[in-house]
Amino acid sequence: MAEVFSAPDGAPDPSLPQDPIGRFLLAWSQLSALGGIALLLAICVVSTWSVLGRALFESPVMGDVELVQIGCSLAIAAFLPYAQMKNAHVIVDFFTHNAGPRLRAWLDMLAAILLACLSAWLAWRSLVGAIDAYHNGEASMILDWPLWWAHITIAPGFALLTLTALYTAWTQSKKLGGAA
Repeated sequence: MAEVFSAPDGAPDPSLPQDPIGRFLLAWSQLSALGGIALLLAICVVSTWSVLGRALFESPVMGDVELVQIGCSLAIAAFLPYAQMKNAHVIVDFFTHNAGPRLRAWLDMLAAILLACLSAWLAWRSLVGAIDAYHNGEASMILDWPLWWAHITIAPGFALLTLTALYTAWTQSKKLGGAA
């Protein structure tokens, strides 16, 4: 069960980062998530417009599925850093529910390091995919949009996720009494 903390009036919120790096990463993560929200809202409008156009006027939005696919991938990449900063990823604690705080902090740190490695790999592979798609001239089926756009635009989200995961691993290591 999630615990809710509230700070007394005038005191800093203990769930927010207090150091400059953490505040910077949180601000960028919030901005990224807001961009993801705007993108999802636009996807909803396009999907609704397409369904209504198909039902009422037999004129759907051409390439609506392509737009939804690309938009959702961008939105997901935009939301992940904020979820990491807020410790809001789904955690299945069936085996660790009765574990001590030190073991849970160690496991959280290990999970953050693994996430940092995987997100760095995804950012790198997205860039490589963008370069390959650009050189091969790959384009979407209906809209004929260059596919490298989709690859290159998800890379910053994964790069920011890498930084936020490294930051949260560092904060967990401080809980363990490790290097600060």
